Amino acid sequence: MSQELVTYIVLGSKSRLASLKKFKVDVNEECIFLNFNEYSSIVKTLDQVIADSKGSLIVLLPPSTVPKKHNRKTLKKMGMINYPVWGWFNSPNHDEKFISSLKKINTYIRNTPTIDQGIYFTKDLYYSIGGIGHFQSDYFVEISKRLSSRLDPQAPLSPLTFRSSSRVSLL
Repeated sequence: MSQELVTYIVLGSKSRLASLKKFKVDVNEECIFLNFNEYSSIVKTLDQVIADSKGSLIVLLPPSTVPKKHNRKTLKKMGMINYPVWGWFNSPNHDEKFISSLKKINTYIRNTPTIDQGIYFTKDLYYSIGGIGHFQSDYFVEISKRLSSRLDPQAPLSPLTFRSSSRVSLL
C-alpha cells in the first residue's frame, strides 16, 4: 500500500464543479473535488476532507486550474521530506497588468494569496494551527495569518495553468 504524497483539493460549488473533469494525477497524488453549497458549510467539509485525505501535503486549488509539471514535482518532493511547509503559486499572467501588480503587492505585504493563486501546506502544519478558521470572501486570509504565525512561507511557485478563460469564482 503506497502513501500519497500530495492531495489536490479543488474548491467550488457543486454546480461549478459538475462541468469540470479531474486532471490526471501521477503516482502518489490524489485529486478531490470539494463540493459545497454555501460558505457556512465549507470549513467543516474542508476539515473532514483533509482528515480523510491520504497526502501529507495539501494543495487547495480554484476551479479550472492545474499546477504545472515542475510545480507538481516540487510539491511531491516537499511531501516526501515531510517537513512543515506552506506557500502559494505566483499570480497568473493573464490578469491585466495593473490589477496583477496590485495583487502582487498585496500578496507581498500581507503574505496572503488570492483565490486564483491557490495555497499549499502540510497536513501536520494544518492541524498544529487549528485548521482553516473561518472562511470569508477573502478566502485565504485567516489560514494565511495562522500559517504565518507558525512558519514563514516558501517562495511562490510558478503560476497555475488555467483550463478556462473565465474569472475564478467558487460559486
